[in-house]
Formats: sequence, C-alpha cells, structure tokens
Amino acid sequence: MFTPINRVFIETIDKDRIVFYKNEQPVSFETYMNDVAKYACYFNTIQNDNVVIYIPNDLYLFYVCFMAALQAGKDVILPALLTEQNSRPLLEMTNVLITDKFDSLKGFNIIDLNCGNNINWQFNDMSDRFLYFFTSGSTGTPKRIKKQFKMLAAEEDFHGRNQKHLIEQNPVMISSVAPYHMYGLLWRFLFPLANGIISDLDIVFTPEELQHKQSIYDKVLFATTPSFLDGITRYQNQYYFRNNCIGLYSSGSLLDAKTSNNAYQMFGASPYEIFGSTETGGVASRQQINGQEWTIFTPVKVTLTENSELLIESDFSCANPYLMSDIVEKTGNNTFILKGRGDRMVKIAEERVSLPEMEEKLCEYKYIEKSYVSTLSTKDRTIICAAITLNDDGKNYIIKNGRHQFITELKQYLLNYFPNVVLPRKIRIVNAIPVNTQGKYIKSDIASMFESNVAEPIMQNITKTDSKFSADLIFLKDSSYFNGHFPGHPILPGVIQMHFVMTFIKQYFNKEATNYHVLKLKFSNLILPDTQIYFELNKIDDNEFTFEYSHNGNSCSKGKIVIEA
Repeated sequence: MFTPINRVFIETIDKDRIVFYKNEQPVSFETYMNDVAKYACYFNTIQNDNVVIYIPNDLYLFYVCFMAALQAGKDVILPALLTEQNSRPLLEMTNVLITDKFDSLKGFNIIDLNCGNNINWQFNDMSDRFLYFFTSGSTGTPKRIKKQFKMLAAEEDFHGRNQKHLIEQNPVMISSVAPYHMYGLLWRFLFPLANGIISDLDIVFTPEELQHKQSIYDKVLFATTPSFLDGITRYQNQYYFRNNCIGLYSSGSLLDAKTSNNAYQMFGASPYEIFGSTETGGVASRQQINGQEWTIFTPVKVTLTENSELLIESDFSCANPYLMSDIVEKTGNNTFILKGRGDRMVKIAEERVSLPEMEEKLCEYKYIEKSYVSTLSTKDRTIICAAITLNDDGKNYIIKNGRHQFITELKQYLLNYFPNVVLPRKIRIVNAIPVNTQGKYIKSDIASMFESNVAEPIMQNITKTDSKFSADLIFLKDSSYFNGHFPGHPILPGVIQMHFVMTFIKQYFNKEATNYHVLKLKFSNLILPDTQIYFELNKIDDNEFTFEYSHNGNSCSKGKIVIEA
C-alpha cells in the first residue's frame, strides 16, 4: 500500500514502478524522484519564499517543479492563466516566476529551467507549505485562495481509501483538466501519484483523443468536467467508447440528470460527482444512477444555518467553520439535496425570487432543455433575464410557430409559478449557454447575450469531429437582422453570415479570433428566412478554416478564414 502524498518521497517504495506516461512512454518513480531532487537543490538557492509556477507546455516539468518548489521550502502560487494583463496581483506576492512559456515578462525574475544534475537532496515533509489558487470564477475577477498542502494531502488520503476498489484494478488516469486548480491538481496528479496509479500526461481535448487513450490502456479512470461531458454526450450517436472506463470523475459545477445518464450509457460508469469548493475541499459526492442525494464525506462535519446554508468543518478546509452559500435540504444524517445558492435570491419590485427555482421551472417546460437566469440593472430598475436552450420538440415548435409565439406561451406558463412583475423581461434562445473549462457559467459572456440583438439560428442535426462541424440552420423570419434588409424581400445579410462563422469557430473549436482575414469569399445565392440551410465548417489547421452555407446542394456562400497567430 502506498503512503499518502506528503510522505511519498520520504518512505521507501518501489522506485521502478511507472508513475507517468509522457508521450505514452513510461516514466519511473526513480526518474521522477531524481528530477524533483535536482530541481529542489536548484530552487533552494532562490531567496524569495514565494514562487509562481506557470508551465502550460510540459505537464511533466510542471509536476517536477511543483514538488521541487515545495521540497525547497517555497510556497507555490498557481495562476490558471498568466498574461501581461493579469500579472499585477501576482507581482504583489513575488517576482519569481518558474515557466516554460515566457522568455521575459515585465516585473518578473524568470528562473532558468536548465539547471545542473545535483540530486543530493534529503526529502522532507511538505505538509506546512502553502499553495495559492485562483478560482476560475465566472465574473472575470478570480479570487485568491490560500491553502496548506496538508489540507490537500488529507483529502487525497481520504479519496485513496474511498476509491480503493478502483485503485486495486490498476487503471491508468487520463484527464481533460489541467492541474492549475484544486480539482485538477488533486485528482489528476496527487491522487494517482500517492495511490500507485499511472497518470497519462496528455490532456484530452476531443472525443477522438479520449477514444485513442481508451484504446491503448486496459482500464482507465477519467477525470473531467461537466462541460466536457455535456459536450461529448451531445454527439453520443457519433462516437463509440470502449467499456473500460471504471471510474468517471466530475467537478466544477453540477451535472444535469440527462448528461449524467447519457455518460453512463456511453461509458458504462455513472459519473462520480464531487461537490465542494477550493476553500472547503471536497464536501460530498453522488452518482445520479443512485438518485439526486449527495452523501457527505466521512471526515466532513456539516451543519445548517437558520437559512439552511451549509456550514462546513473538515481537515480539507482552509477555515473552520466555513460558511458556504449553498442552500440544502437534509434528507438523512449524512445526505442532502442541493436547493440552490443563497446569493441567488433577488428582490424585484418588492418580490423575492429564487433564480435557481425559476431555472428549475423553466427546465420543466416541455420545450426547454437548459436554462440560466440572471439579473440585469438598467437605468431605472433591475430586470430578470433568461438564457435557454431548446430540446428537439422545442426547436420544431419554434420553427413552425415563430419566436414571438413561443415566448408568449412560455411567459404564460411561468405565470403559474411567479407573479407577472418578476417574469423575465429578456429571453435569449441559444444553442449553448457559455461555460468555462470547469463547467461553470461564464456570467460575462451570458451578460453580453442580453446586450446583443443578434438572434441565433435554430440548429439541428449537429455533427462535430476534431476537424469538422456541420449543422442544419434556420434563421427565423422574426430575427432583427431581417428588418429593413430588404423591405418586402428579407434576406440574410453577409455580415451576419460572417458573424456566425466566427461564433462557431469560437464555440466548437475554442478559437477566438481577434485578427483574421477572409479569403476566397463568394456569395452565390440568397439565404431567405425560415429556410433550412446546411452549414459546414472545416478546420485545416489551428489558424485556418473553410466554411460554406448551402441550400438543397447549391452553395449560398463560402470562403476561408485565416486567423493571425
């Protein structure tokens, strides 16, 4: 049995065992230990007690430098993203930067990673060292969280015992998450390392990459996020995955029941969801195949405030007790159901409204798949806004009856549960509600939806691969961009066609273009409202895409996008 992570370097274990696959080649514990020792000797010469580590291009080097810095008595600062623009808060803490990304960055002393070969290092306990995380957040303003390493070590030790039945099957850990936030650091790095599980160091970005990893290993554990699972299960008819995923982990936000069930159908494993926060660590878990209840981890003590908010005490938490904003309903001594967040109760015209309750009622409507409700402050009042996605029946209904009738009937439905004064004043029908890599809603992107009058087309028959996206699009006649273009004979403007080309490049290939060129652009036929248009987007390489809109096999427009690196 392997020792917990904070002692794994101190006690004698099998140095020949494989701990990582780097480019699918094995790396032994002895090799890793020697590399950590070499860099620990090197980092020990750094005078500053705090160091920033940002190594996005070499995950093995990150794992080496992370442990080496702790061994050298440094507190480690982990930004999820580092740029000139967001570096100021880090410079207030230290000017020492360990990176493979930059040759220079204003204000930082960048440590040369070409160090010597001195491995004469006495490994020591790292429990009292501190880590600084920056929550991904959803507002664009990350929050800095300080935690002692022993808090992660305690949580890893618990999960190692709790997941022993899977560990004993000798799986390989694969992952779609990076280790710069607590969930990624714990589950894709510390948990496998301390429990004798080999980690594949490649980050899985696409379904094809996941299929490949499953094809080369006998059994796998997969650490991922709700956004990845939601994206991959949308195309469940396009992909076949081997039935060798014995553990499927998810955290960051809640999985909806449909995604959880689809993931179970695709992988043969019900996602093991972890509920908690960077501040508290893990609090509870659930697998929705067993229901919606969350089971509290045995080392965690939970009490409820008079407002039914969670009060947490555990060795995983950075403060005890720690008040969470989540409202729950206790269903047993160690189980509860989440009811939403206390900070999502708002008052509109003297009426108190639970935004999660409105989301729940929206999702119960026969035509809606997902919803996100927020508030928007105007000059003289605060209003409620709703972003929704439609199920197949909803898409067919709105194509037949139009957006205006759909929204009228939706508001009539909501009047069964809410007074008229609090009904959403802005409703955006979208094909996907923006989330970040951890599956949390991106509030700034959602807010921009309500500032725009550009209505998305209805999308059906979506297919997505590594290099291609296609869908049938219908631009509804009551969309604002048909107004005046042209009176009595509405056609889709070319600028709107290009707008959605760039939108799809960002949405489906995660490529946001600030500067780009359009080559070989050709408009051949008109795109009329309420007409089914086939759209195809092909990725040539990371910075080149071709696109075409067509109707009944006849091209309407096509061209090439070249994005400046």
